[in-house]
Amino acid sequence: MGKIFEALEKAQREREGLKSPPMIVVLPPGERPGGEVRFPAEGAMVALSRNIDALLETTPRKVIQFIGSQAGEGTSTVVRDFAMFSAGRLRKSVLLLDTDHRNPSQCEFFRTTSKIGWEEIVHDKGAFEKAISKIGDIDLYVYSPSPSSPATPNILYSSEIKDFWEETRQLFDLILIDSAPAATSPDGITLSRYVDGVVLVLEAEKTRKPVADSLKNQILQNGGNLLGMVFNKRRYHIPKFVYKRL
Repeated sequence: MGKIFEALEKAQREREGLKSPPMIVVLPPGERPGGEVRFPAEGAMVALSRNIDALLETTPRKVIQFIGSQAGEGTSTVVRDFAMFSAGRLRKSVLLLDTDHRNPSQCEFFRTTSKIGWEEIVHDKGAFEKAISKIGDIDLYVYSPSPSSPATPNILYSSEIKDFWEETRQLFDLILIDSAPAATSPDGITLSRYVDGVVLVLEAEKTRKPVADSLKNQILQNGGNLLGMVFNKRRYHIPKFVYKRL
């Protein structure tokens, strides 16, 4: 227990200088049986939701960005699971926006795409309503452009997007953004200044600390509100119940 306490103290010291106390949520690897919708790591999702609400308690309707440092860290999976959990379990109205126009993975999972580009949905309310798709019986809507849709325009990373967020807040309790990895596109870093908060998704035991620190610093220097980190794909080297006793 002494080493664990020392590690926590060290982590706390390293976190000094952040705008707000970062949350750390650990998600173990999981599988989704074919055809069955479930909410993996529900305890972690509850913690994630409560931490976001606590850090943004004066913002009832939130725009939250999820971003990883590199491909393969599971950012799209984490934000998708959080969206389904928030809509299905917490009964919130949720909009999930896929801004990775190079690899819009949400369209494959939900089997819904839109050829309407960002420029149109930001400026045209009618285009926006046509572009989003309702998922099942829960209050979840998804916008995922097809690979053939126009590339993400500069408007998404300009001050004009603020007006779009304000209008969209009137329709949804929670707006979640699935951003491209920072290593493949600088777009997510630029976007971070226009959202309420940013959550980093890091692959446990794989993402190197200097890489994570670099991404954290870029977001802060860009004016983003860094809420904290999600450590994804954690593997338990001893039985999981032992970790719960620590």
